[in-house]
Amino acid sequence: MSDGSGRRLSITILVLFLVILVYFFAVAEPLYPELSVAPRWTIDIGASSANTADSVSGSELFSFSSGNHNGYFSLDGKGFTIPVATERVIVSDASYVLLKDDSSGSELKSPQGSLIADIASSSVFFSGGRLFSSEDEGTGLNAYDVGGQKLWSYTFPCQLSAFASGDNLVVGGTVDGWLEGIRPDGVKAFSFSPGGSRLSVILGLGVSQSGQWLAAISGIDRQRLVVLGRGGTDFKVSSHRYLDTDYREPLRVIVMDDDRHVLYRRPDGIGVWSVDGSVNEVLPVKADDFDISLDRTKNIAYLVARRGHKSEIVAFRLPATLLGRIALPDTSEYVRFVGSSAFVGGGSWLLRFDFVEE
Repeated sequence: MSDGSGRRLSITILVLFLVILVYFFAVAEPLYPELSVAPRWTIDIGASSANTADSVSGSELFSFSSGNHNGYFSLDGKGFTIPVATERVIVSDASYVLLKDDSSGSELKSPQGSLIADIASSSVFFSGGRLFSSEDEGTGLNAYDVGGQKLWSYTFPCQLSAFASGDNLVVGGTVDGWLEGIRPDGVKAFSFSPGGSRLSVILGLGVSQSGQWLAAISGIDRQRLVVLGRGGTDFKVSSHRYLDTDYREPLRVIVMDDDRHVLYRRPDGIGVWSVDGSVNEVLPVKADDFDISLDRTKNIAYLVARRGHKSEIVAFRLPATLLGRIALPDTSEYVRFVGSSAFVGGGSWLLRFDFVEE
């Protein structure tokens, strides 16, 4: 690349960075006085297509999917894209899956592009960083290890309507209202039907990363939030409540990494419920879907809320003390947190800014 081309690219990235940051902070609500935002870097994803994995070797990699690009980046702002059509690639931090053109199966590859294993399924997906495949029209499930070798196969009694996984537990929710847990060895851990509704169906399901807790929203006419916790070798109901909602679509339910709080969708915001039922709060943030990240070093949670084409980042302290909100551009397609660092991407850009306590 010539010096002139390099300068033009640098200027373009700088302008992009400034425009996006001005947008963020022009529409942001005031943050808590001790919490501020510090910009770090911007990547031009289009330009990074010329980069390779070797350019970020030795760094911890994080996957992204934004616009027509899938790829990886490092915390210090180096990135590269996978030179394959987006619709054929499914990415995770440790590896990615390339779907074969003839739908005969998939290839599991390292971020550097080397083949790890051939997988005889095209219905593959990542959940909780783990690789699975769906079989038999949604009643069968295969789990794979990091090397792409099948660990176990499991058959549910009917089609799944919800699914979640933790490090030591996989749970499927069925269209007829049952929850079935699977141990790391592929053996059934428990089976439970929340009941209490005219129509039984599991619409939302979350499992803690530790595998100690799971939460589900079940039923239509009346809907119910149920939390189950591990008690010895079995799972038992820890808390539950009937809801005032009657949603008919899949719902987001998250058991937070602190193993204490559950977040779920409500018409008036996002509900915050404790696993023992002692906390029943609501964050005044209306969202169709959301993700959550907890920075334990600062005891601050960061919520990414999406509603239609709009999305925003909300910082709060548990259970429901708002610290500030930042609306994201409509072009934002990717948002992720690592600690208190936010990574936001659009069709051609990826940037990082940090929340800092002063």
